[in-house]
Amino acid sequence: MNTVSVIIPTYNRAGLLPQTLASVLAQTYPQVEIIVVDDGSTDETPALLAQYAGHVRVIRQENQGETVARNNGIAAATGDYFTFLDDDDLFLPTKIEKQVRLLSVRPDVDVVYCRYYHMAMDGQLLHKTSLMPEGDILPQLAYGNFLGAGTPLIPRRCVEKVGLFDVNLPFRGKYSEDWDWFLRLALAGYTFACVQEPLWAYRVGPMSQTANVAQSEQGILAILTKLFVHPQLPPEIAAAKNHIYAVRHLWLSGRYYAIEQWTEAQRNLRQAMALYPAWRTSPDDWLESLFNQAMSQRLADPVTFITDTFAHLPSEIVSGQKYQDHLLSRIYGQLAFNDYHQDHIAEAQQKLATAIQLDPSLLTQPERFMETLGHTAMQLPVADPLVYVEKVLAHLPPMATSLIRLRPRILSYVSVASAFEAHATGQRGRVMRHVLSAWRYQPACLKNRGVVAIFLKALVGFPAQPNRRASAKG
Repeated sequence: MNTVSVIIPTYNRAGLLPQTLASVLAQTYPQVEIIVVDDGSTDETPALLAQYAGHVRVIRQENQGETVARNNGIAAATGDYFTFLDDDDLFLPTKIEKQVRLLSVRPDVDVVYCRYYHMAMDGQLLHKTSLMPEGDILPQLAYGNFLGAGTPLIPRRCVEKVGLFDVNLPFRGKYSEDWDWFLRLALAGYTFACVQEPLWAYRVGPMSQTANVAQSEQGILAILTKLFVHPQLPPEIAAAKNHIYAVRHLWLSGRYYAIEQWTEAQRNLRQAMALYPAWRTSPDDWLESLFNQAMSQRLADPVTFITDTFAHLPSEIVSGQKYQDHLLSRIYGQLAFNDYHQDHIAEAQQKLATAIQLDPSLLTQPERFMETLGHTAMQLPVADPLVYVEKVLAHLPPMATSLIRLRPRILSYVSVASAFEAHATGQRGRVMRHVLSAWRYQPACLKNRGVVAIFLKALVGFPAQPNRRASAKG
């Protein structure tokens, strides 16, 4: 049985490290080597690690940062595969077992990763990522790191070919070093597969300080510079250079707006618009980026983030003001759906009413309501998304009761999404059940060729096909 080396850098995290170690010790895969690299901790970490003697290998180094700690962990590891875990994140119990199993049955695959949960500081699971792309993921990865630091399982042979983490990046933060390393693996031609289940939990902390955003910008630009001079860069990615840079400047502008660094935010937004002028007249990507950052768990007040951003737009983009109410309506709607999940019904009703007041088209053209509710149901850590949808529809505010007429369409939408999710994980029985559920709520769903295709494949026992659709841009 192949050994998997789990490398955990740590620095002054004695309060959360035991949970992280417990999640690795609880893995159902038996052949695991745990290496903790203590990056010069000054708290109780050394004494804590001494309690794991015989179960965890400990390497102690002077404080040199996470990148050096990871590289030292790789050098000390004896495993056939490597995976990494930050000292405040968690593996779900079957993470390693399912990834090793996939590699054993898919000789065409080099690296395997997984979907994951975002997790609050108190350990509460918040939401999970959508289905991930597979195969040649470089076109999506060029836009940003969507894999997550703790998701990939990487064979030793791949590590030996692409080398260690780059200690020469101007900002050696986890986003920079991970993204750069994954890009190098993709540029080397390695094929990626995904276990389409959330098997890693990423703990989301508070918003970074000003200096960290500035350093993140340095790291992002340095990585993109490396990417676009790489001799194996495919021509289609080279042709998308301006758009890729624009997406990253758009993201950075939002980070600067979140910490009220208006000048830097405006500079990045101007750069994004200059690189991709279509956003001035068709701002959907810009608005989507703002929405995603507003709903990030790093922001305590997404409404204030939006109003502050629109109050400090560059003068030449002042026309963007007309989109503020639309975006705030989306924010209040999403906050309402989150409150329904927490059974804060009164608060949810009030926020949904506010969303409708800001954008009355939610009642007259309710497709956005339907899609947002269905998407939220699939992302929340709920046992049955259909039950969640029924709860929302049963507790709509009085002004929104007309939306109950959407019930069959929403339940069919969620059933179809559940069927595709089951197809991606090879669960034939669930595929058939969910497709039949979707048909029962809305027979017209069978006009969708994809729905019919996965139903027939499940019926005759064909294996699931890799999902190659992207969800990383922005």
